[in-house]
Amino acid sequence: MFNKTRGYLASLETIFLISCLGVMGIVLFAQVVTRYVFQTPLVWSEEAARYLHVWIALFGIHFGLRQNAHIRVTFFYDRMPGKIKGLVRVFSDLVILATIGVYLPGSVIFIQDQATIVSSAMEVNMGLVYIPSFIGFFVAFLYFLVQTLQSVHLVFSGHPEDVPALEETPATIVQGGQDQC
Repeated sequence: MFNKTRGYLASLETIFLISCLGVMGIVLFAQVVTRYVFQTPLVWSEEAARYLHVWIALFGIHFGLRQNAHIRVTFFYDRMPGKIKGLVRVFSDLVILATIGVYLPGSVIFIQDQATIVSSAMEVNMGLVYIPSFIGFFVAFLYFLVQTLQSVHLVFSGHPEDVPALEETPATIVQGGQDQC
């Protein structure tokens, strides 16, 4: 049930990110056509594309975590024995969780500061533009909280070898070792 819900939310997230990218491409294409063909550029297009880019980057925080696309140096980790490897994974997850936990309230403060500003071309409240920062960090925090709890449970229940390796994607873990991506 939990994996099914997580898969559904992951699909919605992917569709949203692809849609934002598609809309951004269409807006930029329309800008080029109106500027060079009709000699009257769209005033709002560059700003809209910039905001869509911000949304893609900030919503993409969790997407990168879910796809395990962030850069890691695993030279020493790969050479550790099972129990130590499990403990290092838990420690790594705790550090990431703490870092995201620091950014989460900071994103709320940033959104509140930006809420007093209105964009120049589109006259959009800038707080709305940066709401994805909170959403991205919040979803990433929940993701790492669940992952950390699962890793802690495996390490302290005597099965540290079952803690997923750093290079395994969540899709690999859910499918029991068969990557469906």
